[in-house]
Amino acid sequence: MVYNINMKKFIKYLLLSPMMFSVIGCGNQTKSEEKSMEPKPVDVVVISGQSNAVGCTHAKCITRSIGAEAYSTYMTGYNDIKIAYDCWTKDEGPRFYSQNKSKDETFVKVMLGQGNGLGTFGPEIGIAEALHEKYADRLFLIKYACGASNLKDDWAQKNSPMYPRLIEYVKKQMQNLVSMGYVPTIKAFCWMQGEGDSWDGYYQEYKDNLSGFAANIREDLKELSGNKDVPFIDAGISNSKDWQYYRQVNNAKQEFAAESENNIYIDTIAAGMHTNVEPFDTPDTCHYDTESEVLLGHLFADAFEPFLAK
Repeated sequence: MVYNINMKKFIKYLLLSPMMFSVIGCGNQTKSEEKSMEPKPVDVVVISGQSNAVGCTHAKCITRSIGAEAYSTYMTGYNDIKIAYDCWTKDEGPRFYSQNKSKDETFVKVMLGQGNGLGTFGPEIGIAEALHEKYADRLFLIKYACGASNLKDDWAQKNSPMYPRLIEYVKKQMQNLVSMGYVPTIKAFCWMQGEGDSWDGYYQEYKDNLSGFAANIREDLKELSGNKDVPFIDAGISNSKDWQYYRQVNNAKQEFAAESENNIYIDTIAAGMHTNVEPFDTPDTCHYDTESEVLLGHLFADAFEPFLAK
């Protein structure tokens, strides 16, 4: 009799066991799904400035200057480093700005065509090339820049024409990252600008304007940078004949950099960056040649990498 009762219990257990295993399995799957849905911390780097930040470098020159393999890689892009970008140009007149065709309101892979037009590129290419393997899917770029702009008139004050647009765009893209399931933190601000201030009446005020601008950036982005002063990575301008007072502008940048360990100056001239080669038929001496624009991205990456999450 005992045997029969145990047998019935055993049969009942067998009938119930699939359901039990299913419940247990669902429980494990739910926990796994919950874990996968947890917000993911990611680092963000902001790029701003004027035309060499926008990127006026001609992609068509890459094959001859760097090589066909590099051109193919850059054209395919880096799917593991994403960028949101909005590029502008200051036209004739005191406060007239036009939006370039090159823009994207969402995050897309870094690739050629994200400069001031579909045939150009900026420092994002070099940044992605340098860091895409080490920081795959953990680094996002936000670029908001304006060609032909100067610090004094366009960026220095909170009510300057481009400054509030920059802050608005950065905050919007940070919110986009949150909606995508990330916990983003701004880890660095990269500034490629100064050519527009290398003139009499402008270069004399560059140091003060730069100090004020960086202070404003740090104040307005503090909540988005973990309540820390965001590192300010500042690239020097070229020694092109087009920039009359490039030495004075770069000296001002170096003086500002010396004031804090969070102010970093990149000496682009010492790095050998040049503007006098491309396009090969009629060189554009205002803008960096292809290998120099890629190098600019590498130099930015080297400068801000110590501030990224390990």
